[in-house]
Amino acid sequence: MFEIGNTLREARLRRGLDILDCEAETKIRAKYLRAMEEEQFDLMPSPTYVRGFLRTYADFLDLDGRLVLDEYESRFGELRHLSEAGPRSARQARGPRGSSSRPDARRPPPTPMRRRNQRRRRTEVQLLWLAIGGVMAVALLIWMGVGETRSGAQLPVTAPGGPTAGAPAPTASAPDTDSTERPVRAKKTAITLTGDGTNGCWVQVRSKTADGRLVYEGTLAPGESRTFRVLEGIWLRAANPAELAVTIGGKAVSLDASQSGTWRLTPNGVKSAA
Repeated sequence: MFEIGNTLREARLRRGLDILDCEAETKIRAKYLRAMEEEQFDLMPSPTYVRGFLRTYADFLDLDGRLVLDEYESRFGELRHLSEAGPRSARQARGPRGSSSRPDARRPPPTPMRRRNQRRRRTEVQLLWLAIGGVMAVALLIWMGVGETRSGAQLPVTAPGGPTAGAPAPTASAPDTDSTERPVRAKKTAITLTGDGTNGCWVQVRSKTADGRLVYEGTLAPGESRTFRVLEGIWLRAANPAELAVTIGGKAVSLDASQSGTWRLTPNGVKSAA
C-alpha cells in the first residue's frame, strides 16, 4: 500500500514542475491537482472524474496509472459506491434492524482477488444497464417517429457495454472544470544531451529561454546522457560543446561551435542564442 498524494507530489517535484506547469500540460485545473496530491477526493466533481484525472495525472508524471487507480479503488472505492447508492443501499449494507453491525469474527478478511471480482461484477452490471438504456432510447425515438420506420429497416446494433450506433449521444451538464475526463496530451519531442570525447561537457539547461526555469545544471561525463521532453524547446549553455552530442527526436544535430556558447534547441532544430 502506498500514499497516492505523496507519490504524485514526489513525482512532480522530481521533474522540477510546479502545479501551474502541470495545469498547462494536462488541462486539469490546479485546484483539482492539489486535491489529488492531498487526497481530498471529496473536492472533485465526481468519482468518474477522480478516476479520469488520476489516470491522466499519473501518466503525465510517468507513473503507472493502472497501479494508482487500483490503490484508489482499494482505499476509497467502497465508500464512493455506498455514497452514490444512497441511504437505502447504506441501510441494506448495515443489514436488517436489530442485527449486529460488527462483522462475523469467523469470516475471513476480503482478499485482493475477492476485491477484484467485486469490482469486475460492478463493472458488468454498469455495462448491462448502459446497454439496456441504449436499447430503450432507440425504441423511444422510433415510437416518436424520429427513427427509421420503413419496411425492412434494421434497428441499430448495440455493442455490449457501449452506446447504440446511430442514436444521439446523451448530454449532461459538465462540472466546473476546463478539462474533460481524459484530456488530450500534446505530443512532446525528446532532446538528448550526451557527454562525449575525453572530458565530457558542462551544461546548463533552462526552459524555453535564458530567463526560463532552471531544469538542469552539471557536467555530463563521456557516455552520460540527459533527456528532456519538451513542447517548444530548451535554452542551452555549454562550456565544451565540442565534446557534447545532441539529438532531437532521435536525429543527431551539430552545435557548430568550438568554444563556449548558448543555443536554442527546438523540435525544428538548433539556433544560436548568442
